[in-house]
Amino acid sequence: MCGKPLPRRAQSSLNALKHRSRVLGGKILPGLISLALICFALTIINPVRQNLLAAIGWDESNALPINTATATITTFEVRETNDSLSTPTVAVAPPSPTTHAVAESSDKSLLEVHVIDVGQGDSILIRTPEGKTALIDGGYDNGRALAYLQAEGVTRIDVMVASHPHADHIGGLVEVLTALSVGEVWTSGATHTTGTYERFLDAIIAAKVPYYEARRGDAIPLGSLNLNILHSDPNASELNNTSVVLRLAYGRISFLFTGDAEHAAEYEMLATVRDQLSATVLKVAHHGSYTSSSPEFLAAVQPAVAIYSAGRDNTYGHPHPGTIQALRRIGATVYGTDEHGTIVITTDGKNYHVQTEYDRPPIQAPPTDTWHDSISLIPGSNLSIADRDCSDFTTQAEAQAFFLANGGPGRDPHRLDGDNDGIACERLP
Repeated sequence: MCGKPLPRRAQSSLNALKHRSRVLGGKILPGLISLALICFALTIINPVRQNLLAAIGWDESNALPINTATATITTFEVRETNDSLSTPTVAVAPPSPTTHAVAESSDKSLLEVHVIDVGQGDSILIRTPEGKTALIDGGYDNGRALAYLQAEGVTRIDVMVASHPHADHIGGLVEVLTALSVGEVWTSGATHTTGTYERFLDAIIAAKVPYYEARRGDAIPLGSLNLNILHSDPNASELNNTSVVLRLAYGRISFLFTGDAEHAAEYEMLATVRDQLSATVLKVAHHGSYTSSSPEFLAAVQPAVAIYSAGRDNTYGHPHPGTIQALRRIGATVYGTDEHGTIVITTDGKNYHVQTEYDRPPIQAPPTDTWHDSISLIPGSNLSIADRDCSDFTTQAEAQAFFLANGGPGRDPHRLDGDNDGIACERLP
């Protein structure tokens, strides 16, 4: 596992912090010189003081001692912290004993996965039987992810993963980086031009957190467990398809976290890691959008439980009826944060339990005719299992990934390789 340097934009922020340190040092130096002069003066005055005390018969051994314990403790606490100079009150404040007790009281044999209701966004907390924590995404910067973590007694995130740099996934991570201790940060390496992304990089630097860029085949240690990286593509043409996709297994129970990966990323995974996609619990990609959860991908995952994260009455139409229908068709029990609030899955590695914030039944599939009508209204939608041709794909790479995922040259059921040379849709860019 090798660390990668932060982008140049973040390095410039680091230089700004160094400049602040130099300015602060310029203000402190004159004070130190003044203190030295005072000490020198006292060495001259002290003998005179002793003579005066002797002349009036004062015995210093009977005087009350000066209690310096408080000053010593305060200095020690400040020196032991690594927080930024801009948040001294947070640096000195000790952890709450109450929240510590809550964190210690959890069952030591259970793995917990919390799909946090952060509105229209994604945020997932993982807590291992050993007490290690991971946070995948943080929703918008609305404070909801941080508030939930604090209510759960979480004071440290051992592994933070930003699936991709959209604001509804990284905004809340800035708040977490500012308020809590974070062990390391992982991203796909994809960049963005928004202020939210800039603040995310600045927060990583300010917290002095080690930074890594994920690559397919890497494993992120989380205590005795691993978050296995199945997809990460910083150069994808769509930011959603740069998403870091992670698989976590604990005994017989497994989880697949897909970020906002869309069809192109799904086809790539089908072509490269199909045998690693099966999972007991699927975090449905892209808030249940029709741009994700292709039938081929869902057939490879075969989840028993599927959970999407979306805001109630959101303007995007998430989750899409076709996605719910596709999930129900493969036998998945479907939950969503818009209907059930925060959803917590606990498992001992053999069995699992789903707990919802709101006591409502699982999501039911819409009527079949409604689903087909909705599909026909979406240009370019390829949720149905009908035949496809090269016009269904934007790039040759996307077509090639789909081609390989569906059997490649030996099968080619969609006849994408017209000249049988193993390359699909060669005329696409």
